[in-house]
Amino acid sequence: MTYSGSNYRGSASVRPGAGAAARVASAPGGGPTRRGLIGSAVGLVASIAAAGAGTAVWTTAKSANEDLDRAFDLEQLPDRPEKSNGAMNVLVLGSDARGDDSDDDARSDTAIILHVNESGTDAYGISIPRDMWVYIPPDPNAEISDTEAKFNAAYSWGGPNLTVQTIEALSEVRIDHIVEIDFPGLVEVVDALGGVEMYVEQTIESIHPPYRTFEEGWNTMNGEQALDWVRQRKQFPDGDFARMRHQQDLIKAIMDSALSAGVLTSQSTLRAFIESVSDAIKVDTEFNVVATAIDFMHLRSDDIVFLTTPHLGTGNIGGQSVVVYDEENGPDLWSAVIDDEVGRWVEQNPELAGQDESEE
Repeated sequence: MTYSGSNYRGSASVRPGAGAAARVASAPGGGPTRRGLIGSAVGLVASIAAAGAGTAVWTTAKSANEDLDRAFDLEQLPDRPEKSNGAMNVLVLGSDARGDDSDDDARSDTAIILHVNESGTDAYGISIPRDMWVYIPPDPNAEISDTEAKFNAAYSWGGPNLTVQTIEALSEVRIDHIVEIDFPGLVEVVDALGGVEMYVEQTIESIHPPYRTFEEGWNTMNGEQALDWVRQRKQFPDGDFARMRHQQDLIKAIMDSALSAGVLTSQSTLRAFIESVSDAIKVDTEFNVVATAIDFMHLRSDDIVFLTTPHLGTGNIGGQSVVVYDEENGPDLWSAVIDDEVGRWVEQNPELAGQDESEE
């Protein structure tokens, strides 16, 4: 497996002695909660269920897709980039909202652009650091806008809509769909799978109640434990970049658990998983989750390359500690996304893409 900083590519690590169904997150140094692929997982599992697990599960999945909370109308956003090909760009957001009463104060510390190429053979998850200093474009519906600030201020001031506008202003990449999941939803999804296995690269004590200890090595985690783990950052030298790695790890773990034999052979577990996902996420008005997932059902967690938006490390702007955007290499990556040539960009920029070390 290859590693470099907060980026990596490689087959998901396998716990010693485990079978193929136990392929999970990366080993130490690995680089999505693809809280990212959770939305597509509804349709992915549904399509598999339709083929082999029975009509009841398929009916549950189809109903779940129809009943999704379609909270975002991206077509109403102004000044949007044009599409030039059939690649898909899905923005995955993780919100710390803990219920309807707290939505107004919610923040998003997870933002990943999931790019699936036009042929559907390759997928890339591009994390955007929450503290990256960016321009936040004007939005009459936002509390504050038309200013420079940390990236996650866009969500605090204008929610997912302003977040999409900020990404599109930065990258000129058109966001096709959006999937948002909150903390309680993430817990329910992991618990519906019977837990996930995560690799802990160093023993730490959580900074959040109940202050549990995470022991170095493989850990089987329930929903609360997995959420707690992917929120940790202060104990690691690279801080928020460690948290992004662990979020990416959790995405892989959820995908692999959803495709494990224990889930696929149990109609009750499949139905619980599908229902938990549908309750946990919000999507845009045009996103057909089931149809999309059927199109990409051949993709597995180790088919995904995770990257982080090119940056120059941390700096100080106006007394704030921020992540400094790489004005030279960042636009090259976004151009590759627009042209559906991310694979070429990765090959040509192995160090930036986290591919500069030999596979172990």
